[in-house]
Amino acid sequence: MLFRFQIARFGLVGIAATLVHAAILSLQIELLALPVQLANISAFLVAFGVSYLGHHRWTFDSDAGHKQAASKFLLTAIVGFLANVAIMELVVVQLGYHYLIGFLCVVLTVPPATYIVSRLWIF
Repeated sequence: MLFRFQIARFGLVGIAATLVHAAILSLQIELLALPVQLANISAFLVAFGVSYLGHHRWTFDSDAGHKQAASKFLLTAIVGFLANVAIMELVVVQLGYHYLIGFLCVVLTVPPATYIVSRLWIF
């Protein structure tokens, strides 16, 4: 039962971080007229903070030190992003499937892998 709550919390933190990313990205582009790349980087960094703190304190209720845990979580986030790019490249560009099929493949692989790495290695 506890495992299910942890997975639900993991999903909720991920959704919250995604919404924060989208909101900051949109505000910076629409209101501040920042270039997309700069807005995306800063939005990612804020969303990363939401995700990291949410998982550290709520999802996993971890005692891990922030310096080491945040470094590992950042590495995991970067690897997850690279996996996202690689999966989309393979499924959409190389195999010619619709981008939503690629996105589904990403959603079915990257978050579960991130959860496992977070649970076993980071927190």
